Amino acid sequence: MSLRKRVDPRVIGSFVVGAVMLTVAGLMFFGPGGFLSETRSYVIYFDSSVKGLNVGSPVRFRGVKIGQIREINVRVQPEEFKFYIPVVIEIEPSRFKAEGTDQGLLDSIKTTVKGDDPMISLVDKGLRAQMQLDSLVTGQLYVNLDMLPATPLVLTGYPHEYPEIPAITSSLEELTKTFSDIPLQELADKLIHSAEGFEKLINSPSLHSALSKFDDTTTQLNQLLLNLNEQLFPIVTSLQETLTQSQTTITNVDMKINQTLQHAQTTIAHIDAKIDPLSEQFSAAVLAVNEASVKTEEAMQQIKGLTKNDSQILQQLGTTLEEVNRTARSLRYMATELDRDPQILLRGRVDGGTK
Repeated sequence: MSLRKRVDPRVIGSFVVGAVMLTVAGLMFFGPGGFLSETRSYVIYFDSSVKGLNVGSPVRFRGVKIGQIREINVRVQPEEFKFYIPVVIEIEPSRFKAEGTDQGLLDSIKTTVKGDDPMISLVDKGLRAQMQLDSLVTGQLYVNLDMLPATPLVLTGYPHEYPEIPAITSSLEELTKTFSDIPLQELADKLIHSAEGFEKLINSPSLHSALSKFDDTTTQLNQLLLNLNEQLFPIVTSLQETLTQSQTTITNVDMKINQTLQHAQTTIAHIDAKIDPLSEQFSAAVLAVNEASVKTEEAMQQIKGLTKNDSQILQQLGTTLEEVNRTARSLRYMATELDRDPQILLRGRVDGGTK
């Protein structure tokens, strides 16, 4: 029986180590961010301090890492003696994928001028860079890229070998600038002065006296509240009874009002029934009065006709009145004679002494 040849463990270990080294080398040279991976460089000019931003700090697009910082330098313009800080970043185009194509986003963007970088088109559409806080503990910063078309496009125009991505002020920078504008020394002096005044107030004898008086006042106030509570209870009870009686009275009044309204409605109905016949009688009376007025007017016209000066009836009336007047004189005379001598009716009138 033949025995199998034993494999040397060193051979197996060497094989495993070699595979790991090949994998690492492949990642370093061909993986994202490797030595042989495609990268594109751009420059960003920040007008504020870049403390916390280091070479190798990440470059992110809305939080997704797409590259890193390669260089941070300081340059100066001798003529104006003006300093500026160019920050060179490396971006991996493979991190950007275009929807519906196998190409990267930057490869799918067509430029109008041959040789122009596709990133310029994104800059025109609102691509901006700003520093953001990466760690609150360490104070490390990173560069964040985002599409902010509402922000103005401001390029420095400084000469550089890489295309420029415009920078905007971050909220952290605005906060830092706000704090830098605060007069801290003045605030500290005021705070110290206020603390000294507060200490004097705390140690003031008048404050202790006022606190003692306040304790006495509080005790008196508590006693007053107790007395008020004892006095208010009967008042509240009386008010409740009064309220109950008022509600009963209101209910009775409401019933009386309803009865009165019903009687009033009945009376109004009877009055309406009586008014209709009276209205008819009144109308008939008005008609009769009108007819009487017409007849009276006719009679007045007739009387006016009778009283004219040349009326025959008026002449006859005058003659009759004269006769009546003569008869009346005769009767008065006869009455006078009878009064003087009643026997004249028996013996007749004697004229000149004869019967």
